[in-house]
Amino acid sequence: MPEVAEVLPRGAVVGPFSGPRAVWGEHLERAAERYGTAVNWELYDDRGEAETARQIAEAVVAEGRHALVVGHFNSAGAAAALPVYRAAGLPVLLPLATTPGLLADSAGTLLRWCPDDRAQAVDLLAAVRDAGHTRVAVTHDGSAYGERLAQLVRDASRLARPAVPSGAVVSDGSGPATGAVPVPAALAEPSLDVVDAPSGRDVTALVVCGTHVGAARVGREWRAAGFTGAFWFTDDCAVDEFAELLGAPSGAASVARMRGGPEAHVDAAFAAATAALAEDPGRTGRTLLAAVRAHADRGFTASGEPEAGSVGWDFVPVPVPAAAEAPNRARAGGRHGRAYDVIVVGAGVVGSATASALARHGARVALVAPMDGRQDHATAWSGGLVRSFEADPYLRGLALRSHRLAWGPAALAPGPYGFMTTGSLVLCGDADLEQAEKGVAELNGAGVPAELLDPGVLGARFPGLSVDGVTAAVWEPEAGYADPPRTARVYRDRALAHGARLLPARVRELDAPPGADRVRVLLEPGGPVEARAVVLAAGGGTGEIAGHRLSGADAGRTKSIRYGFFHHPAAAGLPTVVDMVSGVWGRPQLYGEAAGGYMAGRPVDEWDVPPGGLATLTDEHVAYIRTGAAARWPWLADPATRFLGGRQGVDLYTPHSRPHLGREHPDSRIVLATGWSGAGFKTAPAAGELAAAEALDVLGDG
Repeated sequence: MPEVAEVLPRGAVVGPFSGPRAVWGEHLERAAERYGTAVNWELYDDRGEAETARQIAEAVVAEGRHALVVGHFNSAGAAAALPVYRAAGLPVLLPLATTPGLLADSAGTLLRWCPDDRAQAVDLLAAVRDAGHTRVAVTHDGSAYGERLAQLVRDASRLARPAVPSGAVVSDGSGPATGAVPVPAALAEPSLDVVDAPSGRDVTALVVCGTHVGAARVGREWRAAGFTGAFWFTDDCAVDEFAELLGAPSGAASVARMRGGPEAHVDAAFAAATAALAEDPGRTGRTLLAAVRAHADRGFTASGEPEAGSVGWDFVPVPVPAAAEAPNRARAGGRHGRAYDVIVVGAGVVGSATASALARHGARVALVAPMDGRQDHATAWSGGLVRSFEADPYLRGLALRSHRLAWGPAALAPGPYGFMTTGSLVLCGDADLEQAEKGVAELNGAGVPAELLDPGVLGARFPGLSVDGVTAAVWEPEAGYADPPRTARVYRDRALAHGARLLPARVRELDAPPGADRVRVLLEPGGPVEARAVVLAAGGGTGEIAGHRLSGADAGRTKSIRYGFFHHPAAAGLPTVVDMVSGVWGRPQLYGEAAGGYMAGRPVDEWDVPPGGLATLTDEHVAYIRTGAAARWPWLADPATRFLGGRQGVDLYTPHSRPHLGREHPDSRIVLATGWSGAGFKTAPAAGELAAAEALDVLGDG
């Protein structure tokens, strides 16, 4: 049965799912879950950071898989991301971003579902005056967001002059109709004196602008300084944990809230988008946005702003928190945002398979992967060879389990992984014969057809292959190769479909003090985020991440991998080949780039290289491959053999040629899943399953 992630239209949901503003991301998470039956909503965690938001926008557009975007929550992030979406013609729904003017130059690609901050400032001052205050101070939490809001409040107070009659219209500068808000009658008279803090300590009301964490700090500071008047907080404070952060106020406290509550606006956006896509999953661009408008519960202006009167601002009391509840909130994340259950570092095939398994088990998972266009993980450059035989019994066990999970009948070529059946030969010398015999018996016992061929049979069956120095060969007729980037993407999509989030960043350091119940993960960009467990699946980048026992040289050594694609008639009919005698390997290329050619690789003695890869080879690289691999494929030495292209990547080699798979030590919250010494792709499904099980054990330990 097809995976849900593969048949439903996709929508990207971008918001703060970790970090200080994660409570706002919960609105988006809940809606994505409610409306996930008709649309596969994939969650991207921008942590409320503008630069991260821009990177996510670029990645979403580059992937080209999403019909639309819901988010961003943070207006600064939206401002950074919207030009990227606009250039691609990708529709965006903004349920919570309130900065005025965001839809300027929207080119008909945006719909905003909420009121903006200019209207908030006007309505806030009206509410303050209606409460009987005549002198009010305005302050902020020191953030750029808070400072901008405070300026809007001051601007609104200057509009409250006799020259501005009741009912007049104030434009936000984006057009005569866009964002226009009427000045309430309460502000038509100059009866409210607005002053800047801290010069206004004698005022009876204080307007505090900023994030809910920063505004709560400012409120506590003013109370400690003796202020006994009324607090008025802006809309970022309209979340449950704000009351706990503020503490019991010494005077009345009110907070601005979108009319009907923020979740109602989020829900309305998801409902309209889901209805439009369920009606016609193939809709895109302006056609899709027009359908969203048709299904919406409110009207929109030509530029995408909500029509006047359809949205607005309310002001509600800040509840007094129950003292016993505050510690529980702190343990759940408190002012630092909720921690993830597991952070998986690395979005290659092993990391993605691990994240998929964890998300299926209900863990709250973040998959950390840089989205700056670089493809440092080995999966991007892997040749994708798939078989069940390995000379090492441990790796053979992983390969057999992976066959049951992915490469066997479930693959049904090409299947979700782009699997192609070519047959596989592993050429063995005298020293390899014992494990070859054991391996053939194990494979057949597990239902994987395999046989041991002698050199005579081998040479007769595959005339394009030299059998010099070969004692025997393990033949698997159902083996072959798959598409590594596609496979990683399938697992990543499954993780997202089960609720995992993407964090577009690089990990610089892990901080896991003995006895701590969290691992602190330092991201760049983004700063720290926490998780109860971390799976380190960073491949060649493992040694660059500080704070774990494999940091630096202990991680193993990186090594260059190179292969080229060649065309010669003698290569026709050759299967996938791994030569344990000389170290060369190869396979046919049945589709895509260099289709009809044969891939040949030769070991390279280049160590301690930075992770990454290239889709090119130099003339020297090509000559090196030809010279060494011609001993197994003589036609490579023929000048008529055409070179069709090549690649080079980097693998992480461990001293014992076995992966680091399991906890660092019995009490550690860091699980290692790295260092396959070039054998990682075919064993990734099983490796991901085991790494996920180890991480779930960490969660079970508390």
